[in-house]
Amino acid sequence: MPNVIKGIIIRNVKFLQKLSYRGKTKVKDKIRVLIADDNTEFAMTLNSYLEKEEEMEVVGMAKDGNEAVEMIIGTRPDVVLLDVIMPHLDGLGVLEALNASTLERLPLCIMLSAVGQDKITQRAISLGAEYYIVKP
Repeated sequence: MPNVIKGIIIRNVKFLQKLSYRGKTKVKDKIRVLIADDNTEFAMTLNSYLEKEEEMEVVGMAKDGNEAVEMIIGTRPDVVLLDVIMPHLDGLGVLEALNASTLERLPLCIMLSAVGQDKITQRAISLGAEYYIVKP
């Protein structure tokens, strides 16, 4: 599964490396990734894998939705790997909070879930998630 996530991020590298901030182009050295998942073992596996990638930097790991929103606003990652089912605020709630925020640029959100229900997937995409990956 980490290879799938890496592939998605790499496919979006050109978009992520040349980001526009209110008309100003900013070139990035590394893709900044935030992991939001309450499953510590899974999050650590993703972190270990991504940290080995030269072009990526893990800027934080959130254990619940509220922490994820705070960290996204504070660290401004390029990519968020976002679990759907988390304590306090689920992944869909995180997407809603991001849409309601005043961030200049929203991160590319890749949803991760053990649940592959169509309604949840459609809702995540409608809230701005770019990808929805079902965990093994």
